[in-house]
Amino acid sequence: MHQGTRSQAAVYTVPFLVRMALDPRLVNRHRFVALLVAIAIGLDNNHLPNGYDPREDRDNLANLRAEADDWAQWIAEATDDEQREQREASWEQVLIDAEAIVLSYDAVREALPDLAVLLTSDRPELRAETANLFAWFPESAATSIPLLKAFVVEEASPGAAATGLVALGLLGDPAAVPFVEGYLDSPVTELRWASAFALTRLGIAGPAVVDVLIEVVARPPERAETMSFLSGSYGSLAAMALAETSEGTTLRAVEAVLVGLADCTGVERWHDRYYTAHRLFTLVFPGEPAQRPQSFGDLSDVQQRVVRFVVDQDADGWPSGGMDALRRWKVPTERSALRLYVGSV
Repeated sequence: MHQGTRSQAAVYTVPFLVRMALDPRLVNRHRFVALLVAIAIGLDNNHLPNGYDPREDRDNLANLRAEADDWAQWIAEATDDEQREQREASWEQVLIDAEAIVLSYDAVREALPDLAVLLTSDRPELRAETANLFAWFPESAATSIPLLKAFVVEEASPGAAATGLVALGLLGDPAAVPFVEGYLDSPVTELRWASAFALTRLGIAGPAVVDVLIEVVARPPERAETMSFLSGSYGSLAAMALAETSEGTTLRAVEAVLVGLADCTGVERWHDRYYTAHRLFTLVFPGEPAQRPQSFGDLSDVQQRVVRFVVDQDADGWPSGGMDALRRWKVPTERSALRLYVGSV
C-alpha cells in the first residue's frame, strides 16, 4: 500500500495483520488496525467528511472489464512491437490495480467480526482505531451500528468516544440519528463536536449543529491520540463539516475558522493548518471564476477577509493548503505581491 494504491500483495497480508492486531503480546496494535484501514480504503483523509462508498470502486472494476475489447483494439492498433508491449503493460496494470482495491476491501470487511473484540481492549488508542476501522464499511452497518453505540456509551476516553460517534456518522445510516443527536448538548466538548460532525454527514445541519461546529472550529480541544480521524485534528474536521453546511461561507463561520487557523502555527501544527486552510479557501474561492477579479475590490467581503488574513501571516503560520485556490482566482500568493494587491505597505 503506497499513497492510497494497493498492490496485488496487499490482500494476502490481511489475515496476518488481523492475527497481529488480535495478539495481546504485541505492542502498538493500533498501528496494525490503522494499516488495515489503509489496505481497505487507501488514504482515509481522502474520504472525509463524507465516508467511503465501495460501490464506486466495484463499478470502476466492472466498467474496466466491460471495456476489455476496446483495450484489446487499442493494443492491436499499436504502430510497432515496443508500443504494443507498452500498451499491454498499461492495460494489465490498470486492471491489476482496480482488482487489488476491491479484493483488499473485501478481505478486511470479512475480518470485521473477528476484530470487533478490540472495541473492548484495555488500550484506548486500540479501541479508537478499531472504531475508525468500522466507519468505512457501510455494507456492514447493520451489525456495526449496535457495536459502535455500545462502545460510545461505555467508553471512558473522550477522544475514543468521539471517534465512535464520527464512525456512526460516516456509515451514513439514518438509523443512527437519534443516538448521535443525544450527544449534541453533551457537557464534553469532544462529544458535542463529534455529534455535530456526524449529524452533518447524516444530512442534519440545523442551527444547533452549526453553533457547535463554529464553537469547536474556533476553539478546538487539544489533539488526542485516541481520536484517530485526521490524526486527532478536531479543528480541521470541524472545518470540513462546517463547509458541508449552508452556513459555511457566511462571515460568522469564516471568522471562526480563521480564529482557529491563526492558532495553527509551527511545524507541529502543519497538518492542522494545511487541512483547515485547504477546505476553507476552496470553499470561499470555488473552482475557477467565470471572470477574473481585476483587483482586491472585486472580491466579495468574505474573500477579502480571507486574503487579509493571509497577508497578516508570517512563515510560521503560512496557510500553504489554501494557495492553490487563490492561484485559480489569479490572486497573488507571493507575500510582497499579495500585500500590494490588498493595498498594504
